[in-house]
Amino acid sequence: MRHRSPGDATTDPGGGYRNAPVTAIGLWLFATILFMAQMAALKWLAADYHFSQILFLRSVVVVAGTTLLLLRGSGLGTPFRTRRWRMHVLRFLCFFVALSCFIEAVRHISLPDATAVAFASPLLMTALSVPLLGERVGPRRWAAVGIGLCGVLVIVNPSTGIFHIAALWALCSALAYALAIIVTRIVSRTEEATTTVFLLNGIYVLTMPVFAPFEWIMPSAEALLVMVACGVTVMVAQLTAVRACALAPPQVLAPFDYTAMIWAIVFGYLIWGDLPDWTVAIGAAVLATSGLYVLWREAQVQKSGPVMKSAKGLDSADRQDGRAS
Repeated sequence: MRHRSPGDATTDPGGGYRNAPVTAIGLWLFATILFMAQMAALKWLAADYHFSQILFLRSVVVVAGTTLLLLRGSGLGTPFRTRRWRMHVLRFLCFFVALSCFIEAVRHISLPDATAVAFASPLLMTALSVPLLGERVGPRRWAAVGIGLCGVLVIVNPSTGIFHIAALWALCSALAYALAIIVTRIVSRTEEATTTVFLLNGIYVLTMPVFAPFEWIMPSAEALLVMVACGVTVMVAQLTAVRACALAPPQVLAPFDYTAMIWAIVFGYLIWGDLPDWTVAIGAAVLATSGLYVLWREAQVQKSGPVMKSAKGLDSADRQDGRAS
């Protein structure tokens, strides 16, 4: 039997959920640290190995770990089952594009610079939640999204010195990641976190060997250890992120992606001695401020209405936001 704490979200037969935003935000912050640690490791590995090999070996570890959880049927998982194969394949494609584009970006520019460009993702997530999830975003939040995207232009301006095809790779990664989180939100309403993570990485394991005859290089002991560590880290991060997506809507979680910049700077400086220049810092600040405003507006709308306990309640609050903003 699965045990839930009072603050946990639950899925009802109609696909509704109970919101637990504080718990979701805490989980999202923790997942963000783990994801950035993984990104730093991927940048280090990408200097010598093709992304397909890295993702394959990393995903083997994740599949092994989630299989154990599924077999045990512990609080993290239940027996494997799904009826949403198309959504899982779509989720894989979005994450694959996001991750491969980001890896390609950090081959050429620093981790902080690539992360700064990718800061467009939370704003894109807010925008995409309208057509894909039926969310309502008021004019003030739309204005914040527009201002934030101006911050992207500041970052990728040729005068900053990072306008390179790699900056466009990072922007493509941001768009694909926003789509991936939207799909995760949809899937998490009916699917267990362990099943969702298992399927994502299982598809990686099945598809990445296609590149093996062309790109495979026998990894050193050190590189193999880092790949295994990546697998463990991303498994915990993915389980945590999927759970967070089930507890709160995307526009609540998205602004906290900006904490990734802190960890990108920390890892970038400690490993490569990289620091963002002042123009990148300004653009990132504009993006972060816009995202935080989106969060603030969401909080104001939440206070003005009853506590949302279902997807129907969320839609009602969003309609109220459309009038109030």
